[in-house]
Formats: sequence, structure tokens, C-alpha cells
Amino acid sequence: MKISANGGDSIRKVCPQGTHIGRCYQIIDLGTTEDKKFGGRKRKVQLLFELPLETAVFDESKGEQPYYVRTSMTASMSEKANLRKFIESWIGKTMTDKEASQFELFDLIGKAGMINVSHRVTDSGTYANIMSISPLPKGIECPAPVNQPLCYDTTMHNQDVFAQLPEFVRLQIMESDEYKSRVLDNISKESPLVPIPQIQHNKVDDDLVKDLDDIFGSSTFTSNQSPF
Repeated sequence: MKISANGGDSIRKVCPQGTHIGRCYQIIDLGTTEDKKFGGRKRKVQLLFELPLETAVFDESKGEQPYYVRTSMTASMSEKANLRKFIESWIGKTMTDKEASQFELFDLIGKAGMINVSHRVTDSGTYANIMSISPLPKGIECPAPVNQPLCYDTTMHNQDVFAQLPEFVRLQIMESDEYKSRVLDNISKESPLVPIPQIQHNKVDDDLVKDLDDIFGSSTFTSNQSPF
């Protein structure tokens, strides 16, 4: 993907604060939706990191599993874009505009880094923010992957991948311009007289999906419920 210059018996726990070794195991294109905080329609991308050295039992049937942290940002690689700053900090390199425009976001899947996590306490619960990310120091290795890597692109819809996403993420994507356009295109091919179906779903908890500011202007929510 290039960008121009549920476990019912799970126990909810919050990732500990501090600096952790993490590995990116999901990169999800959420598509273009209304920005509830700043207004306008923006395309967002979400990244999930597993923290293999920070584990707990969230589901008795699965034993210990790693915590994970989540961050979402506007999908832009312009010079001042938060996503570009985040990636540059992660890879330890400042990119030229040409390099940024040609950067393949999905190449980051499986990449490790040092992740600084802090907590944000609200009336609805405690959330974990990614405050910063950097390359792994020399001599430090990230343990073997635990979660299956997964990438999703709204412009190249893959139903098998889409079905693996948690429900609230699927609902976000279904509200995107890209997803609705694909539905419209498919319906038009089958029957131009059939109206676009309205997506019906329960209201998603705003605290679950809204952006939380970190130093990159990105947002992160941490839950220990399995994302699958």
C-alpha cells in the first residue's frame, strides 16, 4: 500500500506503561471517513503492535498472550504528516519527498521497534497511548512473532482478510467512501435499478474508535481483548 507525499470470555487489561519491545502485526487501511475531531473527510490507517515480553492471561482457554497497542493516523506521507514522522522515527531515517511518496506501508508488517507507552484515564476506562517509537538498539532482538500478520487495503478489498478483522473495525471500514464505492460498483454491474443498501449496525463506542492525541498527533487504544 503506497500513500502519496473478539473473545467473549476475555478479561480487559491495559498494557503497562513504559518502554517495550514491539512488533507490528497488523496494518489496516480504514478508508476515508468523517474526521470526528477536526472535521472533513480523511483517509485513516491503523497499526497494531504486539508486545511479546509483556504477557497476561486474557482468555483462560488460550493461556498467556502478549499485550498489544493500537495507533491510527491520517494516511498521508506529506512532509508534516504525523504518519511520515512516525515512520521516520521508527526506521531511524529522514525520507525525501520522493522516498516518502514511494514508500510501501505494508513493508512495515513484522518490523520491530522500541515503543514508549503511557496511559490516559477517562470516565470510560484507561487507554494506552504510543508516545514514541524508535528502532531497536543494537544487540537487542525482538522475540519470535506470536500473532498472525495481516494487512488490509480498502482499494483492493479481500473478503477473507476483511472477515478476520474485529467487528468494530469492519464497521468503520464499511462507512468509508472506498467501501461504499465498491458496493455501488458491484450493485450497478448486477442491477443499475437496485438502490444502495443502507449499512445497519449498533452504535460503536466512540471511546473505542476515536483518536487519542500522542506526540505524533496519532491515536492509540489498547484493549487486551483478542482482536480476532
